[in-house]
Amino acid sequence: MAEWLYTANVKFYDVLSALIEDNAAWPISSKVNVGDIVYIYLTAPHKKIGFVSKVTQINLPDSMVSTLTSPYLKPLEPQKKPNKSFMLLGNIQSFLECSNDSLSLEYLKSNGLKGMLMGPRKLDNNPELLKHIRGAIHGL
Repeated sequence: MAEWLYTANVKFYDVLSALIEDNAAWPISSKVNVGDIVYIYLTAPHKKIGFVSKVTQINLPDSMVSTLTSPYLKPLEPQKKPNKSFMLLGNIQSFLECSNDSLSLEYLKSNGLKGMLMGPRKLDNNPELLKHIRGAIHGL
């Protein structure tokens, strides 16, 4: 089992609504496997980890992806068929209402996050950051 930090741009996808569901389809941008843990970092205006979930299925059929994502896509341009594989996230926990700042970008940077969050990161490769995130989540 691996642990990943994925980013979510709230400008293009209603992440907050999608991730309060029991299951959510999410594009695969790394070598995730069933059972992996995915922490979802929300871009501005939130700038913090807002959700944690478990990968319950990979390579979802197109029909399932469409059903799970279409209600949350923001209409910017005509929708095209996604050219990525998708995973199913389940057991989703939200940390949006927590007032603890330990999951904010500022705290992540001071506890091992290097560079910009532009794509997924395998947290097993950054033990300092992984330890901080686990501690922050268990402390909430």
